[in-house]
Amino acid sequence: MALRQFQAYLDDVATIRLVMEKRFDAEQMHFTVESATTSQLFIHSRIEDKDLVIYQLTSLTALNLETNYKVYDQDRNACELGYGHIVRSKLFDQLFTYDQEDLGASYSPTHTTFKLWAPISKHAFLVLEGQPHAMKRMEKGVWQVSVDGDLEGKSYHYLHKMNGEWIGVHDPYALSSEAGHGDSYVINLEKLAKPRRAKTQVPMSQAIIYEMSVRDFSWQKEAGFKHRSQFLGLTESPQLNGLTLGMDYVKDLGVTHIQLMPLYDFGSVDETYPQAVYNWGYDPVQYNVPEGSFSSQPNDPYARILELQEAIQAYHDADISVIMDVVYNHVYHAEEFSFERIVPGYFYRYDHNGQRTDGTFCGNDVASERSMVRNYIKQSVKQWASIYGFDGFRFDLMGIIDSETMNQIADELAAIHPNAYIYGEGWKMGTGLAFEELAHQYNAEQLPTISFFNDDYRNTLKEVLLEPQQLVYKQLHEKIQHLLTGSRYGHFLSPRQSLNYIECHDNATAFDYFHIQNPQWTTHQQKRAASLGLQLTLISQGMAFIHSGQEFFRTKDEIDNTYNIPDRINRLDWTRALRYQEHIEFIRALIAFRKGNPSLTQDSYDTIHDSCDFYWLTEFVLRYRVTSETGTIQFIINFADTDFTFEKEDGKTILFNYPPIEDEDSPTIRLAGQSISISMK
Repeated sequence: MALRQFQAYLDDVATIRLVMEKRFDAEQMHFTVESATTSQLFIHSRIEDKDLVIYQLTSLTALNLETNYKVYDQDRNACELGYGHIVRSKLFDQLFTYDQEDLGASYSPTHTTFKLWAPISKHAFLVLEGQPHAMKRMEKGVWQVSVDGDLEGKSYHYLHKMNGEWIGVHDPYALSSEAGHGDSYVINLEKLAKPRRAKTQVPMSQAIIYEMSVRDFSWQKEAGFKHRSQFLGLTESPQLNGLTLGMDYVKDLGVTHIQLMPLYDFGSVDETYPQAVYNWGYDPVQYNVPEGSFSSQPNDPYARILELQEAIQAYHDADISVIMDVVYNHVYHAEEFSFERIVPGYFYRYDHNGQRTDGTFCGNDVASERSMVRNYIKQSVKQWASIYGFDGFRFDLMGIIDSETMNQIADELAAIHPNAYIYGEGWKMGTGLAFEELAHQYNAEQLPTISFFNDDYRNTLKEVLLEPQQLVYKQLHEKIQHLLTGSRYGHFLSPRQSLNYIECHDNATAFDYFHIQNPQWTTHQQKRAASLGLQLTLISQGMAFIHSGQEFFRTKDEIDNTYNIPDRINRLDWTRALRYQEHIEFIRALIAFRKGNPSLTQDSYDTIHDSCDFYWLTEFVLRYRVTSETGTIQFIINFADTDFTFEKEDGKTILFNYPPIEDEDSPTIRLAGQSISISMK
């Protein structure tokens, strides 16, 4: 007899993968699997991999996923049969899908019930304030225990035995935790505020969205925020040389929505020492817990929740709706993520070689199509909407998520907010699922209530603004018309599916982009092109998206990707708002003009076709008219970098023109290069 160590994993109902070190291997190995009975296992293959030997073993009878088995060798060495690739099978989902929304800690003053979905675990304990409480296995792989007493604010985690190993893990369904992704907290939902929505609710096609970062918004010391880089900083409106900043500035700008960059618990910033490292936060650790570095008290069970609630409510009371930027496509640390520590191999996608797919370029892709992953994402989104009052969600790398999950999210959110906004990055990315199953923009027809960042809009207009000659040698005249009318000849079902933008947190700002591409450009040329890009966004059919500070020519020192670059680069530089007040006033007026003219934000391509008219006055100057029952709006868009003079038309009132018209009696109007003249009749 020989002492031998090995591990065995069930990969399908009749296949076991057995792994051992080469030094334990021997000739004529044979194995059995045993529970109440003993079955011989047949060796299907033997593979050597460096210092390991991997046996593929086959059982003549199907094994039961809810039965405990041991695998023995010929010398009666044994190990528990663990769960391998079987966790990614349809059978596994059929057996263990739990559809109730009561996982986690359900508090009452007399007792709290804890439920953990851990279908492959052999034992599970709740560790409450350091004391273990045995959990009982229920249906669908759920473990449960109720503990008497008032446990509000108590800390806890789970300890479970899985694949022969004892593992501690925080609660993936928790609403709050200790700083540094530590133990979860029991939360009394009755102590949380009840969110109230903004008074004005507009259709998606009328949205003007302003993207903001909690940290960047109030970091600048000169701006005078008291709660710098925290949730409460979003609510402040300090004064700088007579100019109102912060929340009141955003309100006065006139946008309908703000979009907040990641504010769930992310992994790249130390919550107790956030100034040490900067990161945007696209690296989820706890999807349902607000980020502690944005809280005044990261170790307090309630502070991070209540402070975020207060910030959102302040914007709702100011009649501004709030969008949450969510990242359900990948996690920060694949091996340490809670689901992986509970059911290894379940939460991610794998290729035919058993390796995790990497369409996100972050080392893992979330398997949204699996039933418990889908349920988790849906429950998470609905909690953010119901507990915090978020009015919609921007999905990072939405093209990684399957279409069915996105449509179910849309349907279930509609029960909370009938006009919940859902949009995302609809890039087409390889991730182990067929392209026709994924929520990218080319599947827009499958996703009728969901909108997409229009990268064609962004790229085409930036290139034309950089080099107007592209209009001619790339024959882009019809393309420009297509973009201005909500990309009506593309793959979208309606203009509201087109989220039009020139810049966002990703990539260089527009102001920086033009100088990066052409270092010979002057600051005046940069501002002129960046301004025209923003103006075009605000006169185009479809949703309008503005990056915070874009209206005062935000710069990040010409760095293209600043996700982990220090605050001094990423912070919102409010001193530029002082410098460019005239341009801010112009953009504010243009926002008001868009909001006051519904013909610029139509919901139907049919009505757009009937009401919009184009005529190119020159190769570089476009006359664009929008006619409605209340009159005709006319845009003269000069893409050239030289001035253009055109005849003044009787009966038309010039609303915007640069340079301003000085002689009202002049029969002609001079329009500066890369600017728009707007008139109405």
